[in-house]
Formats: sequence, C-alpha cells, structure tokens
Amino acid sequence: MKRIVAIALIISTSLMGGCANGMSSRDYNEATAGKKMKVELGVIESIRDVKINGKPSPLGGMAGGALGAIAGSNGGGGLGQLAVMVVVGAVGAAVGSIADKKLHDAEGIEITVKLADNDFQAVTQVKDSNEPFVKGEKVRVITDQTGSSRVSH
Repeated sequence: MKRIVAIALIISTSLMGGCANGMSSRDYNEATAGKKMKVELGVIESIRDVKINGKPSPLGGMAGGALGAIAGSNGGGGLGQLAVMVVVGAVGAAVGSIADKKLHDAEGIEITVKLADNDFQAVTQVKDSNEPFVKGEKVRVITDQTGSSRVSH
C-alpha cells in the first residue's frame, strides 16, 4: 500500500509541476515564435511589483483527494473506514487545490512605459531576475498579433 501512495504522489507532483507558469519577457510559446511582431521604443516611467494569479487546474484537488482517500483506507474497517476515507479525502482535496493554486501563481511586475509618441502603455509580466528593469531605462514594447505585449531591453 505504501508503494501505491508513493507512486501516486510522484505522478501527481509531476503533473502539477508541469503546469507552473514561467512566462517571462524572454519566453515564447509555439504560437508566437517566428511570427512578426510590432516593436515600439520607449522609456520606463514606473515599475511596480504585482502578483499574477494563475488559473489552477483541477488536478491538484483530484490528486490530493485521491491520496487522502488512499491514506484513509488504512484505518479500521466498515463504515468507520469509509468515514475516515471521506474526511481524509476531502482534506487532501482542499490541500491539493491550495498547492495547485500556489504552483500557478507568479511574482510579476507592472511596467509603465512612455512611448516615443508620448503615449503610455502598462505591461504586466512575470518577474525575471535575469532581466531587471529600472525607471528611466530605454526599452522595447513588443506586441504580438493577439495584442499580448512584453517589455524587453
């Protein structure tokens, strides 16, 4: 039984880990790679730290509930065992949902740029410690065909 729980835990952790949000100004997906994009030059007017709330999947709750039910199946027998499985499964589902939500959240920054034509544009993106931004710095605002923008040096 311990082996089943360990295998289930490894599989669920792998599935949830693959869903984490890692899109920074240097990351592109298949839909935008190799596509022509609009580039505007500007100067950073302000920077503010934000939290990007990701969209959690149901996998965390399902995995937590399943693991909780499996763990609860080891106690007692009959209706008592069923009750323990239901309660521990519900707690596992709640914990799994919270963990999944945390995996999908990211630290971000909101960068307000004064463009060359004196318009302002604010872009929110995942914070990338390899590409720090400072107020007054010259940057590029890159916008794809869907309207998604990113700020880059």
